[in-house]
Amino acid sequence: MTANKANLKCRMKAIRFSMWDLHLYLDTHPCDETAAELLKTYKEKYLCLKEEYENAFGPLSPVTGYGKKWLKGPWPWERECDC
Repeated sequence: MTANKANLKCRMKAIRFSMWDLHLYLDTHPCDETAAELLKTYKEKYLCLKEEYENAFGPLSPVTGYGKKWLKGPWPWERECDC
């Protein structure tokens, strides 16, 4: 796995974790506008990173990559494990 690919995946995972944490917080504090704005900011950052990743390394799932784009591979089981 290239350094940039690993870096992008790591950053996406960190932002997804932060988004989930904020989502849970907002379940109990729905009037916290600062947290809601931060969640929105993280979502925008995540979508930018996801787009950058998919442009460089292909779709992450069949939802974002369909038809020829998804079929050209590599298939999920052909990718390096990032466990």
